[in-house]
Amino acid sequence: MKKVNEVSRLAGVSKRTLQFYDDEGLLPAQRSKDNYRLYDDAALERLWEILVYRAMGLDLKEIKDLLTLSEKQQKQYLEKKIRGLRQQIRQLNGQMEFISYVQQNGMLPVPTEKNTEEKTYMDYIAVLRKMKQDQKREDKEK
Repeated sequence: MKKVNEVSRLAGVSKRTLQFYDDEGLLPAQRSKDNYRLYDDAALERLWEILVYRAMGLDLKEIKDLLTLSEKQQKQYLEKKIRGLRQQIRQLNGQMEFISYVQQNGMLPVPTEKNTEEKTYMDYIAVLRKMKQDQKREDKEK
């Protein structure tokens, strides 16, 4: 059994973090006769999992949920998370391309009122972004 000071030093996290994880039910600690938090090997293993999940960018609610799942369910959850991140990356790449376009070419001209009878300004921006993405795909294919 290790005391909170040892575990804090071993894990590289503050004592307060360990206390918080205990309070949130993520890392329940046993208690000594003097009411000190004590951690066994199973707790250290769980702490490792928590820290790995934190390093993945997961929030504490996600981690708490993950810790209750089977290994198969955890893998499925992480696969779904990866798909979501890939989608975010695609969106961010599109955003960077659009910013670069405006940076290089200046502010886009305001559509005329005649042109906006059927479309809003936002519709025009969406069309322009799609055109830029399509153009980039074509350039890559060449």
